[in-house]
Amino acid sequence: MGRAIRTRKGDVFDASSMEKAIAGTEAVISCIGPPSNFSPDSAKKGFLNIRAAKNVMTANLSPGTVMSEGIPNILAACQRAGVKRLVMQSGINLSDGKELSAVNRWAVGLMRRIYWKAIEDKAIAEHAVIRSDLDWVIVRASVLKYADGNLNYTAGPSARISPLRPLPFADCADCLVRAATSEPAWIKKIVNVGR
Repeated sequence: MGRAIRTRKGDVFDASSMEKAIAGTEAVISCIGPPSNFSPDSAKKGFLNIRAAKNVMTANLSPGTVMSEGIPNILAACQRAGVKRLVMQSGINLSDGKELSAVNRWAVGLMRRIYWKAIEDKAIAEHAVIRSDLDWVIVRASVLKYADGNLNYTAGPSARISPLRPLPFADCADCLVRAATSEPAWIKKIVNVGR
């Protein structure tokens, strides 16, 4: 695959929009999810930014169907455009926790109960990806944060990570690009990424 990365925009609820966005690409990386309006500026305020925290909580408590409806449209557009590689960013909370420590397994279980609507929406999307004929990789990230990346992360199928230890978005992005371009052993696997 070529190393040039381009961002393309489309409406995941509109199949024709996805076809236009995907046309001419070699791989698709999907990072769709419920909007939280959390930004790098919000992150600078840290835990004191109650409004940003509330927005993130609300987005995960009432996520809508952006993933369960959007991913099938992306899959269909990939198939029509002849794109074979799809990387989907998901979350570690979809893990059954077998690969995690007892404490982290408990934390994932608790988060699954709290954010069950978001988990359900992502699970539907993950199952659609797994059933597809594409060369897919699902990347389940830990909690993400705005911070400088340092490429000091762990990634791989069944990788043992700390779900609540924040990973910079930049490091997650690096893992997603690796999954799309340089990790053939990850094809048709679920990969955990975190610290």
